[in-house]
Amino acid sequence: MTRVGTSEAAGPSRTAMIAAMARASHLLHYGPRALLADWLAWPLAGADAEAILAKRRELPGNLDEVPICVWLAARSRLAEDWLTISGTEQYVILGAGLDSFAWRQPGRVRVFEVDQPSMQAWKRERVAALGMPTPAELVWTPVDFEQRQLGTALSQAGLDATRGVFVSWLGVVPYLTPDNAIVQTLRDLPDCSLAVGYVPPDTHRDEDARDFGAQLEARVRELGEPWVTLPTPEEFAALLAKGGFTVIEDIGAHDIETRYGIPAVHFERMTLARKDS
Repeated sequence: MTRVGTSEAAGPSRTAMIAAMARASHLLHYGPRALLADWLAWPLAGADAEAILAKRRELPGNLDEVPICVWLAARSRLAEDWLTISGTEQYVILGAGLDSFAWRQPGRVRVFEVDQPSMQAWKRERVAALGMPTPAELVWTPVDFEQRQLGTALSQAGLDATRGVFVSWLGVVPYLTPDNAIVQTLRDLPDCSLAVGYVPPDTHRDEDARDFGAQLEARVRELGEPWVTLPTPEEFAALLAKGGFTVIEDIGAHDIETRYGIPAVHFERMTLARKDS
């Protein structure tokens, strides 16, 4: 599941940092009305947080940034809501980045954070620097996907595939090749429910987010993390089917106001899917 065009240099993915700062910005703007109270996003980003936030503000051009941050908070909220509805007590976060669910969760869900070793090592250093204890429910699961299969790594980490499993996979799919990475990862997963984000092509993006999408696509390419896979909803459903998954729900930014009462703007979509052998 290695991202095309990126290296394993020490340190966090720039796009993971941008997403974390968007969640932090959303919380600062909406306060108690925020869709996701990700109070840890800003501290995890560290000393560069303000510079990262300023750089993120350059991305939308003249498009109001607030609805964009709403979506980036909403996609995590959707995954966590779907997790809660599932009643599952094992949560696998693929490409966890700066996700903070393990610290924020109100229950006793066992969380498997799966990420590249360098990214995870950096995050663990940040957690230690902040003086924060690692939750007993958190299982760090570093995976070099060039060397180890995901299924093997999860099994060795203690995931019990005979019990319920919920998987989230946010902000990663666009950077991966369809068959070599996306479908293979899906096939490596046990029976589970899956919350996964994807980016459709320009022709399938809402008009109000089309210009922003073009700007962001150019920006992530400059950062050395270019988008590789941009499927239509139908094409993404077919990719999921090749990996053994059936689509249950597919949601875009315009659905967020109806669901949560706050308007969002973005070109990304979120899918809830299910795999049963």
